[in-house]
Amino acid sequence: MNLLEKFEKLNNRLSNLLEENKELKQQYKDLQEENEELKENFNKTDYKNLQEENKELKERLEERDKQYQQYILNLEKQKNEQLELKRQYKNLQEESNELKQKLNERERQFLNLEKQKTNSLEENKELKRQYKNLQEDNKKSKERLNERDRQFQQQVLSLSEENKELKRQYKNLQEDNKKLKEKINERDRQFQQHILNLSEENKELKRKYESRQDNKKDDLNLIKENKELKRQNEILQEDNKKQVLNLREENRELKRQHKDFQEENKNLKEKLNERDRQFQQQVLNLSEENKELKRQSKNLQEENKNLKEKLNERDRQFQQHILNLEKQKNEQLEIFSQNLEKALGKLELDNLDEVNENDNKSLKENNKSLIDNYDDSIDYIEDPSAKEAPKKGPTSTSLSMEATMTSPPKKVPKKKSVSSKDKSNQNQHGDIRVVVGLDFGTTYSGFSYCHTANSGNIITNNQWDEEIGSKTNTVLQYNDDSYKNVKSWGSSALVKRPYKKNKKTKDINETKPVELFKLHLGNLSNNLKPHLPSGLNYKQAITDYLRKIGEMIKEKIAKSWPGIDFKQVSLVLTIPVEYSNHEIADMRDCVFNAGLIEEKYSKNLHFTTEPEAAAIYCMKNSLREYDLLTTETTFMIVDCGGGTIDLTIRKLTGNNQLGEVTESTGDFCGSTFIDKEFINYLRKKLGNSAIDSFRENYYGQFQYMIQEFCRSVKIPFTGDNSKFLYELDIQESAPNLLQYVSEETRYKMKEDEWLIEIDYDDVKAMFDPVVNKIIKLIHLQLSNARETCSAMFLVGGFSESIYLQKRIKQEFQHLVKNISVPRNPMVAISYGATLYGLSINNSENDNFDESHSVISSRILKYTYGIEVRNYWMEGDPIERKIRGGRIDRFHCLARRGIQVNINEEFTTFFTPLSPMQSRVSFRIYYTTKHDAKYCDEPGMKRLGKLIIDLSEIGHLDKLLFGFSFGQMAFAVTVKNEISGQYCRTKFEIDVNE
Repeated sequence: MNLLEKFEKLNNRLSNLLEENKELKQQYKDLQEENEELKENFNKTDYKNLQEENKELKERLEERDKQYQQYILNLEKQKNEQLELKRQYKNLQEESNELKQKLNERERQFLNLEKQKTNSLEENKELKRQYKNLQEDNKKSKERLNERDRQFQQQVLSLSEENKELKRQYKNLQEDNKKLKEKINERDRQFQQHILNLSEENKELKRKYESRQDNKKDDLNLIKENKELKRQNEILQEDNKKQVLNLREENRELKRQHKDFQEENKNLKEKLNERDRQFQQQVLNLSEENKELKRQSKNLQEENKNLKEKLNERDRQFQQHILNLEKQKNEQLEIFSQNLEKALGKLELDNLDEVNENDNKSLKENNKSLIDNYDDSIDYIEDPSAKEAPKKGPTSTSLSMEATMTSPPKKVPKKKSVSSKDKSNQNQHGDIRVVVGLDFGTTYSGFSYCHTANSGNIITNNQWDEEIGSKTNTVLQYNDDSYKNVKSWGSSALVKRPYKKNKKTKDINETKPVELFKLHLGNLSNNLKPHLPSGLNYKQAITDYLRKIGEMIKEKIAKSWPGIDFKQVSLVLTIPVEYSNHEIADMRDCVFNAGLIEEKYSKNLHFTTEPEAAAIYCMKNSLREYDLLTTETTFMIVDCGGGTIDLTIRKLTGNNQLGEVTESTGDFCGSTFIDKEFINYLRKKLGNSAIDSFRENYYGQFQYMIQEFCRSVKIPFTGDNSKFLYELDIQESAPNLLQYVSEETRYKMKEDEWLIEIDYDDVKAMFDPVVNKIIKLIHLQLSNARETCSAMFLVGGFSESIYLQKRIKQEFQHLVKNISVPRNPMVAISYGATLYGLSINNSENDNFDESHSVISSRILKYTYGIEVRNYWMEGDPIERKIRGGRIDRFHCLARRGIQVNINEEFTTFFTPLSPMQSRVSFRIYYTTKHDAKYCDEPGMKRLGKLIIDLSEIGHLDKLLFGFSFGQMAFAVTVKNEISGQYCRTKFEIDVNE
């Protein structure tokens, strides 16, 4: 606002006041007239009251006149000041006119720039459109080229087949010719033999003739016989000549045909060479066109880049010009601001000076008390002058959520801030003798185990209560509806065969088998999570199952190595990659409640992801088979389980360690979702209400029907046989389902004899939604990797599906050279988890030295940071400004997606808000966002809180905060740079946060 506008506002205000004064005078006059009328109309009493009121009004009016006069005087004073301001304004106006002219000139230039910018943008759009069209043309050309290539290859294959057929015919002709020659030779041999025989007979006749000259009659007979023999000989010679001539003619015909075939083959080769030459020419032409398009694209990009640089430069010049104008405007307003400050004066400063020293002392004591009692506050700020400290730190020795700052040579003192978790873990690790890898799956579970003294002999349990196999079903059967006591578990909890429908009782089991309860962990939508019985939550079901399988683990270890205490057993539990920190904490609770560890934060329990365990298994087995056990080899693991599909891409580093190439991913698209597609198919055939009622009242039969589907369809289906057909006999597999179908459906099903035919297309429609989702996940993972995968290994129970294997190989055989299923894919995860446990148990001391682990690095799934309090800055949200002119922020320590080495430490310095603080609390948060700013943003979760006791330290300038990533845990280090005192602790998640 300039001075002229201010002067005009003052004049307007003065005019308004004059108008108000006139209105007041007019009102006073009206009141006088009204008073006269009232005097005539009212009695004396009323008149007296009116006089008093009138008197009050007069007094108020006089007071208002006095105020008005004073205001007029003030206005006169302001008017004189305004005259001075007018004079100053006149000078400023002249300067302003000059500035306006310059500004108009600059605005005109800016408008020209805007026009140029608009034109450039239009040109850029046009260039982009042309570039897009060129890309489309290039794409079409490539498609045409691919089509021509395909046609050419097809023609080559056809010609090759024709050539093979001609060669085969020629070979047959040669064989026939050879046989004919053999026949001719045989005939010649027979003819020569016949001639010899005739000659011998002739000689014999001559001998007889000479010996019997006396008998003319005999001679005549002999002569006749001799003539007859000669005649027959001549006939045979004629026939032989004719056969020889025929054979020679046939031979000539065969030679002619062979020559024709050779000519035709030669012509075909010439045509093929001509087409090959044309094809190569087309390829060269397309290559040239592609190069030209790339060159044009590059030129367009360069031109676009130059235009952008010019626009950025002009924008920068314009912004600088705007800043200069703003600066001039601020200088002009500074005079008016100074006058306002003088008018306001110094308010309430004298009152502040009256505070005595006792009050100040009391204020300090209250402030100290407030700081001491305010444990959960963010009572530290980041030191912007601090530098990053060395990244490698000492090995963690504590597992507590709260810890006390200690000196390096001393042991951790047993103060209140150290929880019982720390005390129990300092000596509980002991001597690990056995490592167990537990694969707790959605549909099947199993375990492997090994003695550390014989690490090459890993045993996978294959003997369960009622069956033999590497895994058993993840199913529970409870005694009654209280769900307190488990009646049976694993495969024994499944219904073996349903009752016939004439049985009026419900399932043979008193309660429904409980399965798929693991799907309640993770981010699966609620409508897809399986229903659990009322009175049973998923954590209790997981705990009960882990307790039962844990009892078997203890039994196997006790039988294999008598005398080993379970405290000497290290348990490695595998989890899906999509589990968050809170779900890992839930699993730790379940393991503890199941009695597999004595303390909740025991070091005897470790976690690793399912694809990571499978990657270790494949590194030790499959890579060696394909001669890929070399540094920098990159391979993908696709863990195909019952509930989830988990993917990871790993790279071999030095010392036979594995590094993570990109963030592991996964989704809920395991084999159980094919079962869901099967149930949806039955819903369409039999109705939703029938299936729901049958499932509710006869869950055992419902489950048996799905098992039959898996045995007869899901496992053997290959996708090769288009005539595949499966007949589901409802009366045999689910007899109690019949009573729930509608009358219309019942009539139709009776006609079909309660048989439902599921053909090839139906089964394929059940598989494809799940398989397509898996293929999409693999495409996404390969695109994120930005590295060539040398191999892809499919593991898990679902990986044994021939149809899934075939689809994956068809889709990715051009991208990945080796795609295979390793030996025993069902045990890959538990076996790999055991190898993982052995690798982190290689250190000789009591604590796990995770640098010896087979895993060398990981990709972070989350962004980690601390809540800090520093000064509110211009541009920060005003609603976030708190007392003292400060603001709480999220200070990022490590961002999602970066690769971190095991035990790599991220450090930064922080300064306490007050040197009188008795303790400092660090609140650590994590989120999936890359650029989070505040700790209350959506998706932000609290990992935990670390409280540092400062009561014995004294004055403290700054703290060094370090955050490192272990195998599946987080280590925090806080060090006093002045005294050298430090605290290092591992983090576990407080699930009640």
